[in-house]
Amino acid sequence: MNLHALRIFTNVAKLGGITAAANSMLLSQPAVTIQIRKLENEIGTKLIEGKGRGIQLTPEGRFLYEQGMRLFYLEGQIDEKLAKFLAKEDKIHIASSYIPTNYILPPFIAQYKLANPHIECIVSLGNVKSVEEQVLNYEVDIGFVVQSNIGHNDLQFEKILDIPFWFIVHPSHSLANQTVAISELSNEDFIYRERGSSTLDLLESVFYTFNAPLPKFGLQMQGLHESIKVVEAGYGMTLAPSYSVIDNITNGKLARVFVEQVNIQQSLFICTRKSEIAEHPFIQYLKAHLDRIK
Repeated sequence: MNLHALRIFTNVAKLGGITAAANSMLLSQPAVTIQIRKLENEIGTKLIEGKGRGIQLTPEGRFLYEQGMRLFYLEGQIDEKLAKFLAKEDKIHIASSYIPTNYILPPFIAQYKLANPHIECIVSLGNVKSVEEQVLNYEVDIGFVVQSNIGHNDLQFEKILDIPFWFIVHPSHSLANQTVAISELSNEDFIYRERGSSTLDLLESVFYTFNAPLPKFGLQMQGLHESIKVVEAGYGMTLAPSYSVIDNITNGKLARVFVEQVNIQQSLFICTRKSEIAEHPFIQYLKAHLDRIK
């Protein structure tokens, strides 16, 4: 495939028009149009359709645009990483979902940085989908996600840790520190997470598995921390990862509700690209020190 033509096409698609792409690349409009036609002829399909004064990508064009953007982003990353390597500098960019970012990764990142002060560390927060996309598009080096059912043809997911989830209430709650059947929770006011939350998916799957009605809708909070704070203030019950509440349970601000024959957990996965052979040094460090939290 002609990479010069592909670069021109991705710019047209990104900027939404031939004129804008031509101006940005210091080319004439006819030259841009010729290159796109050559690319279409080469691969045997139409990539762009006219739409008023702009353009519209065909399904094939959208696919090629996404792949081209990934390719040229990788090109830029190679240049950046090579320059840093030659300058004896290093950088690690991690994308992670909420639970690993807030409750699992910080001490490992801190110790890794102390042991490697020359390494520049950047950690960004996102949902599972955005973490996957950032890894896939070479925007980050490593991803961390907590999800019960994930997968992608070009990504590799390695489970490194199981995270228990607990039902929590205020210590004054009638079920605090009690062991009950899951059906008894159906009558309790519950703090639900927002739709799309993996914790909400987990809650629904557990009650479905045990053929029990979902708990009563008390209120909905967008965010784990916010949900825990509502329970800590004395209202209702919620489901939370153990790492997020264990300190407050120890100091008496929260209490657990134990459920008979129910062991709820999700797994922490490292997300990397299948095309990469060598394991990143930070992953090696993390695996070597996971016993700190097990």
